[in-house]
Amino acid sequence: MSQTVDFCLKNGQVLNVFNQEFNQKDLWIKAGKIVFVGKNDQLTAQTTVDCTGKYLVPGLIDAHLHIESSLLTPSEFGRLSLQNGVTSIFADPHEIASVAGISGIQYMLDSAKKTPLHIHYMLPSSVPATPFEHAGAKLDANALKPFYQHPEIAGLAEVMDYPAVANADADMIQKIRDAQEAHRHVDGHGAGLGPKELAAYRAYGIDTDHEATSKEEALDRVNAGMAVFLREGTVERDEKNLLGAITPANQGHFAFATDDKSAADIQKEGSINFNVALAIQEGLKAEQAYTMASYNAAQAHHLENIGALAPGFTADLLILTDLNQVKIDQTMVDGNFFHNQTEDVLPLPGQQMNLTFDETDLRLPLQANKPAHVIEIEPHHITTLHKIEDVPVGSTGEFSPNQTYAKVGVFERYRDLGHGLGIIKGLELKAGAIASTIAHDSHNLIVAGVDDADMALAVETLKKIGGGQVVANHGKVTTLPLPIGGLMSDLPYEELILKQDQLNQAFQEISSLPFDPFLTLSFMALPVIPSLKITDQGLFDFNQFSFINIQD
Repeated sequence: MSQTVDFCLKNGQVLNVFNQEFNQKDLWIKAGKIVFVGKNDQLTAQTTVDCTGKYLVPGLIDAHLHIESSLLTPSEFGRLSLQNGVTSIFADPHEIASVAGISGIQYMLDSAKKTPLHIHYMLPSSVPATPFEHAGAKLDANALKPFYQHPEIAGLAEVMDYPAVANADADMIQKIRDAQEAHRHVDGHGAGLGPKELAAYRAYGIDTDHEATSKEEALDRVNAGMAVFLREGTVERDEKNLLGAITPANQGHFAFATDDKSAADIQKEGSINFNVALAIQEGLKAEQAYTMASYNAAQAHHLENIGALAPGFTADLLILTDLNQVKIDQTMVDGNFFHNQTEDVLPLPGQQMNLTFDETDLRLPLQANKPAHVIEIEPHHITTLHKIEDVPVGSTGEFSPNQTYAKVGVFERYRDLGHGLGIIKGLELKAGAIASTIAHDSHNLIVAGVDDADMALAVETLKKIGGGQVVANHGKVTTLPLPIGGLMSDLPYEELILKQDQLNQAFQEISSLPFDPFLTLSFMALPVIPSLKITDQGLFDFNQFSFINIQD
């Protein structure tokens, strides 16, 4: 029986992810689905596209990310992602949930409806991440459970509170069970975990992880039966270290993720298309890289009929002119070719900065001739080193910052509950201060600097503009307002990137740091990541899993 379909993509080199080879085929597409692959005299197409000399691969999938890290709304992030061949993402709205609770999650769901990008959300498992910081909301199992009624919810996001799992915390275990009873799955967050700890995760059915940083860690996760997401973001760049773990026998366990990547970096180098190109450059076969970037990611997240170019699968695909460089000719999502256009941005009402501040809050008394605990940044990583070093102390008995050692503070911004102060090494500030309302995971106000007056100016500026990022230099401020929860811009990504460029230029006047200072700074407040961090409650030692004094 003859049938008319919407598209026929003729004579392209089509990737078969099931046997990982390319063959010249025709793709027939109707109502957003692939109906046939190959020659078929019974099919006619309303539109035929000649793909001779081109490659057809499934649309790319980002297996784990935080949209908020791009500083874009979901609708605008969709526009940028689709231009880079990403047709599906799995996003953890942990950041906005930490700020605005269930209304933040609902905001992300509503904004996602304004983009053709398939946005699958994983419900945030830990808001707040730990008892060691104050967030804008607290989400227990009962608060999350109703969201499983939404088809866009794919499961429970990265379970980062390992002690809660190991100790069978009732609320955490209920969150995991609620996801599984709703026929969804649970992502892991196994930073620093070895085989014994991973076994505790697997005992509760947690089946993915994106925190491996070495071949050995990746294989530990594969041996535990987990899917491993090779992460390549703005700060955390682990892919090269992990590629050596992949073999023909275990390749089905691997996919790609960006986790946290700025809009500027996505525009400059790409998203998952960059992961794929890097993998091929490092020696992985193209067929394998594209399969990892599509079908493997879909399988890891238990998706059906996504990630392959085969009958019954959703017609998400890329037409490529260069396989190894991932040069995209056209992107199709849901059986329609993507056309770049902006959408209206939804506001997030009811957000405010609720903190009192005085410059005296920045005073940090220290004993002279006594070492102090110092947070040392590890370039391109979200982990830190815990140093005990002699630091400069002024004649007044207070810490005296210099280009080696800066002052860092976190101020609770939701209920005016106070602040914590510490010392940080590695920002290389020769003047001024920087501040941001992006401070993982609770997103309080974080400020670092070598001049108290500029630090105070940065804090007051953020209060005035309702959140964002600031550079202060001898009384001059450069701002990037983030009116949506202090996390996201209401601008098109092109305008946001221009604002970021201005902010980075201002930062370069006070530091020669070769990596993103704001994204790096944001992770200095994340106590679930080794080794020494700062929260609004004080200096936190990950290894002891407790607060410590700056000087013992």
